[in-house]
Amino acid sequence: MRRVSCEIVKDLLPLYYDNVCSDDSKKMLEEHLVECQSCKIELDKIKVDFNLSKEEIEINRKDSNVIKRISSYWNRSKVKSFAIGVIISVILVSLISFGYNYLFHLNTVNVPTNVVEISQVSQLSDGKIVYYVELTDGYALNEIAYDMDDNGNFYMKPLRPIIKKKAQPPYGLAKGYDFFDIEGQEMNHNGVEIKALYYGTPEDNILVWKKGMVLPKASEEVENMFHFE
Repeated sequence: MRRVSCEIVKDLLPLYYDNVCSDDSKKMLEEHLVECQSCKIELDKIKVDFNLSKEEIEINRKDSNVIKRISSYWNRSKVKSFAIGVIISVILVSLISFGYNYLFHLNTVNVPTNVVEISQVSQLSDGKIVYYVELTDGYALNEIAYDMDDNGNFYMKPLRPIIKKKAQPPYGLAKGYDFFDIEGQEMNHNGVEIKALYYGTPEDNILVWKKGMVLPKASEEVENMFHFE
């Protein structure tokens, strides 16, 4: 009989073990196994693999199920961890963005009057009060908020962010002339009379003007600064 290769024999060994191959194939395999130790070892392995007890089969099945459950849990955990990571990242970015804007852009701090100088208070021809303001600490001023109490005291509150920036020319609100329109602000506050004008807060302020105070006329140079026709 023609000699067959070990590869063919190994392919037929499971059929031989199950006794489902033809008689000719069986005879051929048995003759080969007599001479080939490698294929005989392969057959012994098949016998070991296929001769597991019911208990061993059940244990293997349970182990397989455990592995599947662990794999499933691991996959779910990865998805859950990824989702949590995305949420945490969004929260952190939002907090950092808010913190940056709060510290560098939002005008949340009142400027103390010990770094404020008010001078050259005068009155324009149209009745507006004009004054020269300078912040002596060298930092920029971002905004002036208006507020009036029930007694007719009007406060111009200078505000800046917590993280201050150096004032740069032309300095803006930190250094220069500014004006206050008493009549216009009274109209904005439902006709309530303004009796005094302060630069600062109710707790920390500089008096700019008070009802009954006679102010000098603004110079021609200052008058021209605020001539809006």
